[in-house]
Amino acid sequence: MKMFNKVFILIFVMSLFFLPQSVLAEYKATVVGDSPVCELFGGARGKCLYQNANLNSVGGYWYSLDLGDEVTVYENDTVPTNDTYRCSDYYVKVDASPADQPWIVTTGYFCHADLKSDFLTEEMKTEFRNAGFPESYWEKLAVLKTNHPKWTFYAIDTELDFNTAVLNETYGGRNVLRLSMSNNYALLSKGTDSFDYINNKYLEYDDIGGYDPWLLASYDTVAFYMDPRNFLSDMYIMQFQGLKNNNLISDENLYNIITSAYGSTYNQRYANSFIEAGKQSGVDPIYLVALSIEEVGRELTTATSGNYNGHYNFYNIGASDGANPVYRGLDFAAGYDDSTVRPWNTPERAIIGGAKWIYNQFLNVGQDTSYFKKFNVIEYYFEHANPGKSAYYNYTHQYMTNTKAPSSEANTSYSAYFKNNLLDLELNFYIPVFRNMPEKTTLPTQGGWPNNYLKSININGADIAGFNSTAESYNYYLDINNPVINISATSISSLASINGLGTYTIDQNKTINIDCVAQNGDVKTYHINVILTGEKTPIAVDVKTTLNSTDIKNNDTYLSGIEIGTDSATIRQKIINVKADAVVTVYNKNGEVKSSGKMATGDKVNIIIGTENKTFDVVIYGDVNGDGEIFASDYVKIKNHIMDVKKLDGVYAIAADTNHDNNIYASDYVKIKNYIMKGTKITQ
Repeated sequence: MKMFNKVFILIFVMSLFFLPQSVLAEYKATVVGDSPVCELFGGARGKCLYQNANLNSVGGYWYSLDLGDEVTVYENDTVPTNDTYRCSDYYVKVDASPADQPWIVTTGYFCHADLKSDFLTEEMKTEFRNAGFPESYWEKLAVLKTNHPKWTFYAIDTELDFNTAVLNETYGGRNVLRLSMSNNYALLSKGTDSFDYINNKYLEYDDIGGYDPWLLASYDTVAFYMDPRNFLSDMYIMQFQGLKNNNLISDENLYNIITSAYGSTYNQRYANSFIEAGKQSGVDPIYLVALSIEEVGRELTTATSGNYNGHYNFYNIGASDGANPVYRGLDFAAGYDDSTVRPWNTPERAIIGGAKWIYNQFLNVGQDTSYFKKFNVIEYYFEHANPGKSAYYNYTHQYMTNTKAPSSEANTSYSAYFKNNLLDLELNFYIPVFRNMPEKTTLPTQGGWPNNYLKSININGADIAGFNSTAESYNYYLDINNPVINISATSISSLASINGLGTYTIDQNKTINIDCVAQNGDVKTYHINVILTGEKTPIAVDVKTTLNSTDIKNNDTYLSGIEIGTDSATIRQKIINVKADAVVTVYNKNGEVKSSGKMATGDKVNIIIGTENKTFDVVIYGDVNGDGEIFASDYVKIKNHIMDVKKLDGVYAIAADTNHDNNIYASDYVKIKNYIMKGTKITQ
């Protein structure tokens, strides 16, 4: 079955319009002062009942609260009221911010009803239980019943598991939103059927190529809007109202309702056409107005393009998803059908004929509430209540794909009833009930761009060959004799961050994880499986190679790089750490074995590795007299050498070259003097 969708294009002008609304719904409220935090929720939390929102205008438009908005209640700052809508004796001042635009703060006043804290009586519990409502519905229904005693609520058993129903409604573009509806990416689906991670953009399901296309709603968003308990409040309950014309309202009152809904806009001139449409079609004319405002706005003009000059479509019938949906709707309007008085070449024919089509296609098969027209879960109930009749399969034959449509239409209808003092009429509401419902559903809040895909991974200066952003595991083969890798990567989205990059020394096969973190916090992990290959090349066993693997400087005859005060046992251990079977013996300048004690110029180190046997003289720069220390006596030795009093030779002459310029000058004994007096280090 074809899906029908709310659309706006250039030939329709949508004006912003917000009315003060009732807020018998769940809001978080922080009460200033010593009063406890409470929930603005129909009085079920003590004195936290605030019924009628009359907020100051924002930017020239009335601003009304929505589900999840944050409000700060100033308990002692009140103003008088005229008790126009079940108020007691005062209003309460409120600072309010919408949940999806927390930077907007406006001050207004809620009507405070000084009613008892718990509306749910034993009589109501029995009534709701017998009607088939789960207990999680009762508290909010009790508030509605208290304020509107003539209203009747019917539980419609869908016989559907709630999560199964939501999952089915997320398939195939059945539920979409414009980003501009909330400016919150959290409400949009992050699946690959909704977001093109490679090209870093959302997939467009309707108004394709338009300025503000329709995008797939997330599972949690659909769950929130499908959960009837979130909308059991004055401003949203009308989505469960029966849509058949109940003839409870006079034509005069209907005219006033319709013109007030349209305000001073162009379409108020069609009020009588909507009234007549209700009579001829059997559809509630107030709903028809709310539907038209939701679909095409308050300013509808004729199409002026191609073959559709002079045609109208007040309900966007036939405007199914895809590119240029409105033109498909106008194509429908230009067709021929006596039962719906097509072609719709006058506003009156479009209003009346469209209403007939809605009755025949939806109300006549059980989809007779705004909710059921959007979410078709009525199959089981309708067929059991109407033996011999068939309903459309669940999740098919849905009028629109706009997830928010039922609540928006309900808001418009409620405003019309409220402004014309008609809320005390005997109204019937048909509220779906699901199996295995969660304790509650909430709108997702984890906003931000969702792309957590990498564009490339680079190892040791080369991109991984055949890298695929969707594949998460890669093997990298590394030479066992050169086991160091450097990993870098780039993300597709510049808003993402990457963890796990850097240089790694691999001593065994291992997996390195690279995390790409999207702006919204979602993480995609790529796995680099490093596999060592080849045969380990044995380390050379000669003495020279062994010494080069330590921090001991050496040439063919002597060792250096040994700090003043280093113990002989330390030198021995450094060599054995590299070559465990090396035989290392340290001798002092007299040829005696030196198993411990400070290393000194003139000591000898004998190293035996395999068949190689080498002996090195030790040089410690500044230790000119070979006692393992640097004192004034070393300074005198250098001075006597320069003055030709007593020449230095061998390793002692090398130790005197403290500045390493291959000469022995005054600058060398200055180095020693500075070491003694200032502690200035002598480089070894």
